Amino acid sequence: MKKKAWKSTPNAVYEINYHLVWSTKYRKEVLVPPIDKELKEILLRSAQERGYELLGLEVMPDHVHLFLSAPPAVSPAVIAKVLKGASARRLFKAFP
Repeated sequence: MKKKAWKSTPNAVYEINYHLVWSTKYRKEVLVPPIDKELKEILLRSAQERGYELLGLEVMPDHVHLFLSAPPAVSPAVIAKVLKGASARRLFKAFP
């Protein structure tokens, strides 16, 4: 039997995973190639920079599914704010 690898901080042992989903404004299908590929790269880079472990990522034409693990000190609202803000800023710069 495979032993579960728990994550830990100095004060806690945890296994916290979040499934975040967000959509485009009015569900417009704008996340198409090459924008979807760039968005995946941006989200991967942003998650790594902040110490989040990306477990799954799928970009659909009108929404994004993100499955990740983060430390207990970081709330889901902060994770969504940071990742959405960084990705929107970089995408608007790359695709005006």
